Amino acid sequence: MEIKEAYDVKALGAKLEAKGLDLAEVAATIVLEEVLEWVAESAAKSTTPFDDIVATILPLVKTEVLKQIDKIDGEAG
Repeated sequence: MEIKEAYDVKALGAKLEAKGLDLAEVAATIVLEEVLEWVAESAAKSTTPFDDIVATILPLVKTEVLKQIDKIDGEAG
């Protein structure tokens, strides 16, 4: 599947499926949750201030990524 717009999650899902990965919305949501938790935990342990800034926007990032994940199967919800 060709990417029609920037960050086209449906196209990404199709590419991954073509390589043998069955990427469902549930699995993508679990991965998102774990990655965001890992980033927040890492930022808390890191000594650089830059990742602290990133950690503050994680809730916004999560909201926006979840909207994209919801598009994977082409159906709302």
